Amino acid sequence: MSKKIVSVQDISCYGQCSLTVAQPVLSAYGIETAILPSAILSTHTGGFTGFTVHDLTEEMPKIIKHWEDEKIKFDAIYTGYIGDIRQFDMVKDMKKTLLKEDGQLIVDPAMADYGKLYVALNEDIVKGMRSITREADIVLPNLTEAAFLLDIPYNENPNEEEVSSILKGLTDMGPETAVLTGVSYEEGKIGAVAYNKKTGETTSYFATKIERNYHGTGDIFSSVIIANLMNGQSLQTALEDACEFIVKCIKQTLDDDTHGYGVKFEEVLAARR
Repeated sequence: MSKKIVSVQDISCYGQCSLTVAQPVLSAYGIETAILPSAILSTHTGGFTGFTVHDLTEEMPKIIKHWEDEKIKFDAIYTGYIGDIRQFDMVKDMKKTLLKEDGQLIVDPAMADYGKLYVALNEDIVKGMRSITREADIVLPNLTEAAFLLDIPYNENPNEEEVSSILKGLTDMGPETAVLTGVSYEEGKIGAVAYNKKTGETTSYFATKIERNYHGTGDIFSSVIIANLMNGQSLQTALEDACEFIVKCIKQTLDDDTHGYGVKFEEVLAARR
């Protein structure tokens, strides 16, 4: 029986990120995916100017209440970009009322990259992300987000010992599993390292680094990881699939200079059939 998940993050109507990548990726992996949009943006905030934002904080409790009335339950709650501090308490309430008994709260603390918070986010959002991370089962930050969560200096190139310390710090906050992305121990390779505090096991996978940055790859990576875990795959298999999936997406997009706002993940999904 397929798993049922709800993803809480924004909809960027144009630009391949957040819910516009999470839902199709999860669905393609056979995961029944419901959505709880936190906001609607005309485009994502990376590289576009004059974008519009419609906050949905007032609508979210109505949707949650309807699901509760319908006795809908989910195998996982997957959070991404959250732009209003009131929504963090909603996520914690959802964990109590909408998760199955063995369900998981999975937090992708999508709030920062390259040492800086995203446009329009502030320390209140960081505090909110910390609060839901403490209640999460799995957390999937990049290096910048991990630094904000742990309130430590951002290190662009941590060594193995430093990565181990970051991962253990994240699991000490509450999650059983932490997945740290954007890690590189050698030139030409980049990937992710994960730690499970219950087993004490550290796993990692590194793929070829392509010197080109695209928006939305972190959202796709997290969605592939989550899809694999929901399907019963090992953490190692999830890391391998997610890293190689992103490489394929970037390669599929490289020859199109008009497509800098995201990657052509649809073509990679189509090739999996």
